Amino acid sequence: MTLRAAAFALALLATGASPALAWDPYDEASGSPEPPVSAPPADPAPFIAPPPGLYYVTDTYVADVVTVSGPLTTYTTTTIHESTGSYARVLDEVGTGTLSTFDGAAFNGRATLTDGRAVAGTYYENYLLTNDGFVPVSVVFFQDDAELARQRANTPAPGASSAGPAPVAAPAATGPLPTGTCCGGKGPGEGAEREPRDVDPPQLPIRPGVSLAPASVPLTRIEVLRGRVVSIWLHAFAGDREVAVRAWSLASGDGGEAVSTSGGGATPFRTSWARLAPPGSAYELVFRLEVDTPETGHRLVDAHIAVSVRSPALQD
Repeated sequence: MTLRAAAFALALLATGASPALAWDPYDEASGSPEPPVSAPPADPAPFIAPPPGLYYVTDTYVADVVTVSGPLTTYTTTTIHESTGSYARVLDEVGTGTLSTFDGAAFNGRATLTDGRAVAGTYYENYLLTNDGFVPVSVVFFQDDAELARQRANTPAPGASSAGPAPVAAPAATGPLPTGTCCGGKGPGEGAEREPRDVDPPQLPIRPGVSLAPASVPLTRIEVLRGRVVSIWLHAFAGDREVAVRAWSLASGDGGEAVSTSGGGATPFRTSWARLAPPGSAYELVFRLEVDTPETGHRLVDAHIAVSVRSPALQD
């Protein structure tokens, strides 16, 4: 092929090219392009909705608190704002003195007013989410009540004279003399024995108490989170008032990672538990309290508390 023939062939190819063989996706005349094929979206993470009435807990029970301000005594419940992974529902709302079918079911009990009536509040049931669904684990009572102290002195009736009580008439001289069984029928001056006046009164019984606050209702059972440091306060009561605890010591039971196993009455027992108790059981602690007051004398008394350690977010 000569040089002229080769040049002619190249020119012929250049002028004979057709744009119809090129597809322009943005050319309306060529029709809409097919959308690219993509993988189907992944299934969403499984979510188990709680049953009706069940809600996620964000405020956890800490202790029952009794506050006295003058004649007013207030019964409240303290909480801490945290999420433990548990759920709860309301079981029953009760008023002052109203009985409930859940009385005795709560691990923290239900306090009473000074007149013996049960305090008002709300019963809650706690749940944990397991592979088998929502499982109930405990019942707690949140107290919410108050009372005014009663007047101890007798108040004169309206309209009564302030001149004092009316004199009582003396018995007639001709009436028979009163007799009694204590003196064998002997009258005054006839050898009747008098009761001794210098006998010491009997010592008052001591009631021990354990709580999670310096001034709070005594508890028989508490729940704590694993690894969380708690302060356990020891109390003693004689009659209707609290008396000072001179000293205390841990007499028996697994005290966990305790800072100290003994101390003075103004010092709480501080500890934490790194491991859970065996299934269906709790740590049973016994504290020996030393009390020495004029009302009680020098006495030793034991205080008992059951500690349930739980941690839904961790596994052993």
